[in-house]
Amino acid sequence: MNSELPVSNEQITSFVDLLKNNLPEHRDNRGKRHTLVWVIVGFVLATLVGRQKLSSIHRYICNRANWLYEITQTQKIKPISRAHLPRFLNGLDWSALNELIERCFGIKIDCTQSKKWIAIDGKALRGTLDAGDKQNIVLAIDHHTREVVAQARQSGDKSSEIPVVRELLKDSGLEKQKVSLDAHHFNPITTAQIHQADGIYLTQVKENQAIFLKQCKSLPIQSTPLAETISHEKAHGRVTTRRAQLFSLDSLSLDSRWKSSGLSVLIVMERETVEIAKQKTTFDTSYYVSNSAIESSSIQALTEELAGAIRFHWGVESNNWIRDVTFNEDHIKTKAGNQAQIMALLRGLAIELIRKTSPKNFQAAIEDLSDSIANLESMLRQVKFL
Repeated sequence: MNSELPVSNEQITSFVDLLKNNLPEHRDNRGKRHTLVWVIVGFVLATLVGRQKLSSIHRYICNRANWLYEITQTQKIKPISRAHLPRFLNGLDWSALNELIERCFGIKIDCTQSKKWIAIDGKALRGTLDAGDKQNIVLAIDHHTREVVAQARQSGDKSSEIPVVRELLKDSGLEKQKVSLDAHHFNPITTAQIHQADGIYLTQVKENQAIFLKQCKSLPIQSTPLAETISHEKAHGRVTTRRAQLFSLDSLSLDSRWKSSGLSVLIVMERETVEIAKQKTTFDTSYYVSNSAIESSSIQALTEELAGAIRFHWGVESNNWIRDVTFNEDHIKTKAGNQAQIMALLRGLAIELIRKTSPKNFQAAIEDLSDSIANLESMLRQVKFL
């Protein structure tokens, strides 16, 4: 995703029109029967009404074929076969399709306004059948709206996610924003990239940086916190108390490789969780670092902001929960890497379309769209999909 504005409403009448006019056609004309837009729209709409497996999606496309031809204004022909559907999906251009989705529905990253917190989160596509072809997606998610503002595809082991995230940060302009990352991305190159772009990062410290973690654990013993904040939450049969303490990293003797990262503060997060029914109490302590500037007049505000960002970062895991539980992503088997990525991309589009309606409950929203074609079509026109 680039940092430019999505094209205006005047330029785009609908996502379907954008697909018709701008999605590259790479297929050989010999034997080509089904239009790209017809199958893509059919797949997204099937996903919107709760269809998950390819067989179920194919049945929906066949059963709603006439309606799909009508709303896409494409020529009526025999629907795509079940055997051809996965091959069709595997042949789509992920990058070109993602670019059109972002042009129509993307969110501008405005570097001239105040920065906002974005969480970077990797998601494995566990349904890929070939064990040697591990497919993942990397999502950049707004802390507060839970909207996906940028995404990238990734193949291979977890370690290969690191360069993909760096490229995503650069290409999307997110390196200039406030970015929360998990401990996997706490390394001198990534943190320096964000710091030198005038961005802010917040990342957890774990055993992958063992020496640094040891220093973080010793700092609260040797120093007095600059500020602290305490919050309480009661939900899901648990009462959670969070205590965040802010420390300056000035007193630590850091390795030279961190010189360009601008490391400035440590946040020690202590959590006490009480399970009410079992009367069981658990404690845990985690450590986070940031390059946020320390200003004497706003230390308390900084502590509260970073404590909130830590909580919201893990809150975006609800996006993965929706993909896995509501849309059954982990159990959808695919035989090819690009097919898995295309299906994940279109599934993500369906989720974002529902999210634009501000649903209180995703499952209830899906059932409402499934029960009424009129409601489904009205929603699609409201969000300029049709």
